[in-house]
Amino acid sequence: MTQTGEGNSKPKKWTDFTIKALRPSVGRTEHRVRDCQGLYVVVQPTGRKSFAVRFRVNGKLKKLTLPRGTTLAEARSKAAIALLMAHRGEDPTAAQRKAEG
Repeated sequence: MTQTGEGNSKPKKWTDFTIKALRPSVGRTEHRVRDCQGLYVVVQPTGRKSFAVRFRVNGKLKKLTLPRGTTLAEARSKAAIALLMAHRGEDPTAAQRKAEG
């Protein structure tokens, strides 16, 4: 896995257009959405894109993968909720598993 988004070449403000313009590479890549803490765009070698939120709960690093078809606006909202839950000591990944049944 390659993480990118730290350099100056990536946009400061992400839009649906910038996400659509991301191209796949040989391996899976994660692009940090700089204007939304903890939010990443994951690009698979097949070109499939999804969102993930990275955070810590009680000192342990966690990752919440957002459902397929999530828009950038929804991803920002869900990231904010997940980060708030994590700040409170709640695990958003456990809540997602419970909701999925």
